[in-house]
Amino acid sequence: QLQTLDLSMNNFQGAIPSVIGDLSSIKYLNLMGNNLTETIPSSLGKLVGIEALILGNNKLQGELPASIGNLRTLQLLDVGSNEMVSTIPSSFANLESLKY
Repeated sequence: QLQTLDLSMNNFQGAIPSVIGDLSSIKYLNLMGNNLTETIPSSLGKLVGIEALILGNNKLQGELPASIGNLRTLQLLDVGSNEMVSTIPSSFANLESLKY
């Protein structure tokens, strides 16, 4: 089962496909440094065993999905250097393992 997926520093463009939420065994997902646009799909909230979610340095827009609050094992979340505008969802209070 796939546990690590590092697709960083490529030139991927467009939206993050919502089917990425079907990677049920993933622990580390790195999509940093691409040209990803549109919003972060709420389906990422289905990655309940993930420990690191790195989406920084893209062109992601919109709001952080509240479903990320479901990721109770998440230790590292990087959404820096994007074009997002919003407040942090209250569901993020559920991220008790978050360190970075």
